[in-house]
Amino acid sequence: MRRAPAWGGGGAALRGARAAVALLALAGCNGSRRRLAGPDDRLVVARSTDAVSLDPARANDLESLEVAEQVYSRLVRFAPGRLEPEPDLATSWSVSADGTVWTFELRPNVKFHDGNPVNADAVVFSFERQIIPEHPNHEPDFVWTRAYHNIRRVRADGPLRVQFEIDRPYAPFLANLAMGPAAIVSPAAVRKWGHDFGRHPVGSGPFRFVEWIPGDRITLERNPTYWDQPARTRYLVLLAMPDSKQRLQALESGAADVIQQLAPDELPLVRLHPDLRLAMAPAALVSYLAMNTQRRPLNDPRIRRAIAHAIRTEALVKLVYQGLGIPAIGPLPPNVWGARSDVVTYPYDPARSRKLLAEAGWQGAKEPPLKLFAPSVASQYMPEPARVADIIKHCLAEVGIKVDVILNDPAEHQRALWAGEHDLALHGWFNDNGDPDSFLYTLLDSDNTTGSRPSNVAFYSNGWFHDVIGMAQRTTDRTERERLYSEAQAILAIDVPWVPLAHSKVVFAERTNIRGLVVQPSAMGLYRLAEHVE
Repeated sequence: MRRAPAWGGGGAALRGARAAVALLALAGCNGSRRRLAGPDDRLVVARSTDAVSLDPARANDLESLEVAEQVYSRLVRFAPGRLEPEPDLATSWSVSADGTVWTFELRPNVKFHDGNPVNADAVVFSFERQIIPEHPNHEPDFVWTRAYHNIRRVRADGPLRVQFEIDRPYAPFLANLAMGPAAIVSPAAVRKWGHDFGRHPVGSGPFRFVEWIPGDRITLERNPTYWDQPARTRYLVLLAMPDSKQRLQALESGAADVIQQLAPDELPLVRLHPDLRLAMAPAALVSYLAMNTQRRPLNDPRIRRAIAHAIRTEALVKLVYQGLGIPAIGPLPPNVWGARSDVVTYPYDPARSRKLLAEAGWQGAKEPPLKLFAPSVASQYMPEPARVADIIKHCLAEVGIKVDVILNDPAEHQRALWAGEHDLALHGWFNDNGDPDSFLYTLLDSDNTTGSRPSNVAFYSNGWFHDVIGMAQRTTDRTERERLYSEAQAILAIDVPWVPLAHSKVVFAERTNIRGLVVQPSAMGLYRLAEHVE
């Protein structure tokens, strides 16, 4: 039976950055050297890494999706601060009695940045290029093709009406249309640029693309014809600064207005600085140690349980997150509905770990080291991945498990995980649609262990779990879905494909002459810097 994916962002899991959870809404600057009414107005945001592609069909990392959030619009978007879809390019929608046909009425007189109209044909084009391999603008490296398998057909029913036919009732469908890969692109621009469209993005969002200097900066300009409230600043500049101290220095000097991914030990410096302030909120994300369940010896659940008992998770979180995270019990953050806190857990118990290893026939020093892959760059789900990897290595050494740590840049880390080269892997995920399905299906269902970009990097497969998740997708009854997701979490607690590590807060720092920067839990940790919050 074919299952409908949860459209997990990506990769959260993807590129090490897959895990921010905040909505930033910028009202603009007040006084000082930034003059939002003048021709030279700009807002500079410093980030830890650069984008990979600005084509929403290819964007599988947070940095790319953040830019896409400014450039594109979708049929629906998440309301500020709430994981509830609201109108964007669609003004209204309806669903058939059997839950398989969705009809959307489009907003009239909206144009792409290149001047072409946003109409039903553009919506059909934006989805068909991803779901139809024979489409002239389909590319084999599109990340999200699998995510649309439940869509049988998209058709224009008039200039401003679009219908989606899906293969069965699917509870998260509308929320999924608010996600980044559902962005509506300019067909003319895609045909013009072809494979290079990701370097020349054209949407209908609050900012339009100006230039991209890889490894340095992306510059966007206010869209003067945006249908909604126009951006409060003329230019938005997103800098790539891998070094955390360099980002903080840029903020202190005024070279940046907002910075992301602060190290925990930098927070006191920001708090004490008269020209800086922090913005933070609980994040609907999880960091975890994935165990490759298809590789020996991790195909034995006793070994996986032994590893879970060997890791001092609470001490790790206290040491690395320094108050910006809490220990994770399972895959669902506590602020995601359906999360359980009463499942079987594996507290630190080295004696129990050694006993399980002995029962599994572990040969100790005779066993080859396990390969632990970790990203070399901090992200919002894990501030110091190299340090976390080192702590885990030492914990496992205490029970007789040798570990080799392999650090890679985020792109190479993700490639290695997709290829299944790891025994153990540090990873993370953010809540991309407000639904437990985003975590449980995307990260742990057997549907997502195959293909060139599997999101289930534990390669975990359990038929019982698979059936339970499928039933939860097909019903729209919230109480029944909660019961099914509770059952799914109990199965995971027994099988232990992961060691859940932490649920962290998202933290940004800004200069005090910035007004209206609001951090709230949201779907993808993305923000529209055009928005104004009173």
